[in-house]
Amino acid sequence: MSKTILIRIILVVALFSVFIACRPTAGVSAITYEESMDAFPNPERGFHHARELPRPQNFDIRNENITLIYGRISADKFRDRPFSEEFLQDIQKGFDLARENGIKVNPRVAYNHGHHEGAKAVYGDDAPIDIVMTHIKQMGPLWRKNKDVINHVEAGFIGGWGEWHSSANGLDSIHYKKQILFGILDEVPKDRMVVIRTPHYKRHIFTGNPLFGDSVLTRERAFDGSNLARVGHLNDCFLASENDVGTYPYGEDGWTLGEELNFIEAESRYVPFGGETCGIHERAGCENAVKEMEKVHINWINRDYHRGVIKGWQEGGCYDEIERRLGYRFVLRNSLIQSSVKAGQPLNFMFALANVGFGELFNPRRVEMVLTNLESGEELVTELPDDPRFWGAGSEVEVKSTIPIPENLAPGKYSLGIRMPDLSPSIHDDVRYAIRFANKDVWNAEKGVNILIPALTVN
Repeated sequence: MSKTILIRIILVVALFSVFIACRPTAGVSAITYEESMDAFPNPERGFHHARELPRPQNFDIRNENITLIYGRISADKFRDRPFSEEFLQDIQKGFDLARENGIKVNPRVAYNHGHHEGAKAVYGDDAPIDIVMTHIKQMGPLWRKNKDVINHVEAGFIGGWGEWHSSANGLDSIHYKKQILFGILDEVPKDRMVVIRTPHYKRHIFTGNPLFGDSVLTRERAFDGSNLARVGHLNDCFLASENDVGTYPYGEDGWTLGEELNFIEAESRYVPFGGETCGIHERAGCENAVKEMEKVHINWINRDYHRGVIKGWQEGGCYDEIERRLGYRFVLRNSLIQSSVKAGQPLNFMFALANVGFGELFNPRRVEMVLTNLESGEELVTELPDDPRFWGAGSEVEVKSTIPIPENLAPGKYSLGIRMPDLSPSIHDDVRYAIRFANKDVWNAEKGVNILIPALTVN
């Protein structure tokens, strides 16, 4: 018998003993759940595709187990003037199509994508600061209107690909980076985060020193709505060199790779980390890739680039694991649930789950307990106080609670399950945006509920 299995058996026995001590007269069902190794679509995590948001094509990607797109907003025609109303309407059409297809967007505005016009390079061409700030103000209503299908916002605007380097207008100074970042944060809804390149930029913006690490987030400061707690990390050259092509500066200008990764490890429990690969390097080999993804709690990565790296993961045998574990992945372990309850009395239950993914949740989300009448379909929904954003990668969580049963609840057989819907009213009832647990025989795809017990009795 493995140590892990033995620990789980001890846990079930201990929980059972506590449960019986609390409710000595209640019949209790002790259930163990089987983990699934399948890949399936879940919101706000995983591989993503790059798509042009104002010119949407092929947003029907859920059949690839993909629920995210990098929503590129190419604004090269507006480097010297405000966005036109037609352009803003085209961006809105992209958000609408994302909603129609049950996916979410990581939008980024950029004024060039490394292209060349004849002999003249436009790499790095962007807009003057006054134009940028005007565009940010114009994007604000779109970010707020489409919050439901925005996973997070990529800061963009500055330099090549909007990656905060090589600005033709001098925007890649800390002064302008701070002005642009805070301008974006002012316009983006308070419960959505913004990701930037690179981690030493965040340290410099918030502390005035790229090496000063005391600004790192802690659990106590997480999700408090402050600018510090709303800024995550974008690495668009993940595992591409010894310092990820300048993502982690060395020597007198920065920390060592180990120090940078330790900083990201602490931050990325409470703010998102993701991006794309940009070149083949030994650090991108399967063994190190999985190890580093675990350390930095990676949540999303570009499926389209770099193709050589993706191919290496496929040939190296780690692609399937990466696909499953990007972002959060919740697995039910076991539960203790009253097998019968009288109307007017509380229904007691416990369940244990693990997050076996690389990452976490970052947008607020409720945990709803759903008691469903198997004959009529009537639902009794009880919201738990638990915040699943703290169900961290590599951790196991125990939840113990009760559901008040109304005296007039119809007697009969009921199922009890966990539903984690999107908070936005526009998609709250859309099961494509509900979180599915990685277990066999628990997912009710029609209701978006993970079934804890298929039948209990209300007397």
